[in-house]
Amino acid sequence: MSRITGAVRVIDTVDLKKVILIGVDENNHSAPFSFDFQEWLDLLHSDSVMKTADPYLMLSSIPKSLPIGATVRYKQVLEITSKLSMTPNLLHTRKALTTEINAIAKAMRLNSRTIKRWVFEWLKAGRNPVAAVRKFLPKDENKVIIPQKQGKKRGVSRRIGASASLAPAHEVTGNISKAYDMYVMQRRMTWRDAYHEMLIALYGIPEEAMSEQKHGLFLDRVLVEKYRVPTWTQFRYRCRCLKNEVTNQGTELPQGKRGKAADDVFGPGFFEIDATHFQIQLVSRLTKAQLVGKPTVYLIVDIFSGAITGYCVSLENPSWAVAAQALFNCFNDKGFVFKRLGLPYESKDWPCRQLPIFLRADRAELVSNMGQAFPSSGIRVEIAPSMTPEAKGTIEGKNAEIKKSQRGRFDLPGRYEKIRRRRSPDGKKTAALDIFEFERILVEIIMDINREPIAARRIPPDALLCGAKVASRIGFYEWGLEHRAGYTLTMGPNFAYEHLLTRVNAPVTPQGIHVKGEIFSCDRLRELGILITSVDNNVKISAAYNPLFASEIYFHDQKNGLWPRAFNVDPEIARLKASFAETANYRAMQNLLTEQAGLNSHAKRRQRIPVVRKIIQVAIQEKKTVNIKTSGAKAQIRENRAQERANERSPGLNGAISSAPPFPASDKKNNLASDAKTGVVRPDNVPETIAESNTMSKTKSLWEKVNAVNKH
Repeated sequence: MSRITGAVRVIDTVDLKKVILIGVDENNHSAPFSFDFQEWLDLLHSDSVMKTADPYLMLSSIPKSLPIGATVRYKQVLEITSKLSMTPNLLHTRKALTTEINAIAKAMRLNSRTIKRWVFEWLKAGRNPVAAVRKFLPKDENKVIIPQKQGKKRGVSRRIGASASLAPAHEVTGNISKAYDMYVMQRRMTWRDAYHEMLIALYGIPEEAMSEQKHGLFLDRVLVEKYRVPTWTQFRYRCRCLKNEVTNQGTELPQGKRGKAADDVFGPGFFEIDATHFQIQLVSRLTKAQLVGKPTVYLIVDIFSGAITGYCVSLENPSWAVAAQALFNCFNDKGFVFKRLGLPYESKDWPCRQLPIFLRADRAELVSNMGQAFPSSGIRVEIAPSMTPEAKGTIEGKNAEIKKSQRGRFDLPGRYEKIRRRRSPDGKKTAALDIFEFERILVEIIMDINREPIAARRIPPDALLCGAKVASRIGFYEWGLEHRAGYTLTMGPNFAYEHLLTRVNAPVTPQGIHVKGEIFSCDRLRELGILITSVDNNVKISAAYNPLFASEIYFHDQKNGLWPRAFNVDPEIARLKASFAETANYRAMQNLLTEQAGLNSHAKRRQRIPVVRKIIQVAIQEKKTVNIKTSGAKAQIRENRAQERANERSPGLNGAISSAPPFPASDKKNNLASDAKTGVVRPDNVPETIAESNTMSKTKSLWEKVNAVNKH
């Protein structure tokens, strides 16, 4: 029997032996439970259990003005509860109730947890079905609205996650408004200085948070969470609102349209593309002791023959940049791949280098901001509906086939199951392949799959005389290029620059081409005179770049019709081999350090300004105490300037060097001999600097006498 831990409602009794109860607390989502009937009566008679107000008393039994979606839910709840009401015995045991809920969920095609939640709400409210949709009911106008006290910052997250303050707008609006009135309106500070002053004065940021080392307010996650200060973007946005008294509302991003799968395929040229994660752990190419994780594999398959026409292996996440590499591999001669990997194959063994007229993909890379311009290449792109792998079953089958375990042929070290069971290996202990070795094995698997036979019924009559080669997938593809032609294209010399790389119309300045915040330059730009032309005119040039490599771009040379290469003017980007996203994070970190340095500088300036003002005040007071009138004659100024320069001079770089470095023991005799030649007697216990100082003091006193004579 279960114990009572809070407010409960009686649902039913069973033969005066047990009573069925359910908790009615808001945070109690447990199922109905049974309780001994006699013990329940004892609790009632002993006043251990007391009646309390029904929290669902004010809930209406008839909903009013529900939204469309809530109305559908309400009808579903009525259907579910009517079935349970017809069989009250289902509520007596938890197992029977769970079995019935699972059956209803399967019949209605809903999640069993959703139905279970609705049923529990219905029972807690005294079998009132409106409880399942009460959050959609109109709010009571007389109800007091409690201001929000908890929450986190909304909007776009910062690139450096550790520096992101989660303070919501309602928490920081008061201090921002106060800072805007005090520092911007009254003291005429800039927004940046007002922001820094607000952090120090209103939020009480200590000096430790203005560190010039790695730890600081904007660099230490602990300090960010402790003080919960607004970000610079929050402060700037609120200042704009206070200045303009308007709020700009953003527009929704455009969404791509769904496509449909093709019913019939007439020849080679109808391709499908998809990405998958290969369930294998790889190691670094530098040392086998370092894991690098699982690779991403892109495959492109011809629907007509079932042959794999292209691939790409990368440690990058699935993206248009990696998909473009797979497309380039698909449209290019495979002889370069075999030569790079050192495999004993030729181009004729994998004769797939044609452009398709049709390419089907899922709602991923080809509907992204980078890949949505790919259909301008002349290739028809079809997007399969979401969550429908059967719409592109050919590529899904190849993904499963290429990842199928080949234990009868070879066992890849580091493999693990996609759905791991408890205590099953994860491949990290047995990992031994690097990405180059894995790519060689992957190409071997692809070549083996392409040599697999097709279905016998698919061989047309005019292909029977070609022998057994036409019955293989790659042979059927090659045969279709000649006998079922008309559905493939040939890649031009500039196809990769114009359609596979990311295109942008980039502005040009005398420094170079500006792409995504980076500057690129080369000698060809100077030869064409583009940099000189951009001095007086707004010049833009067509450029293409790989998002995964930020150290170079390609620009269109209209004079020769070529795409020369321009390099990033920052050599650190080439040294890091960073992508554009990583470069943006690098620039964001630079800006973050600059913000921290600005805050530190403002804090120090704020401390030293009173000291400087005090020095100025003292100097002014001393000037007032002197009753002699200042002479503006140039001769007098020259004389005073000469005297002041002489007073500043002193031995050892005007006192910067306290003492001369000691002489080595071997040079002591030479120094004594030198002193003997000059006639200067220097005791051993007198330093050289003291003797020189005495000589210079005599000379200085002599010149003082001369100056005294000149004054008269």
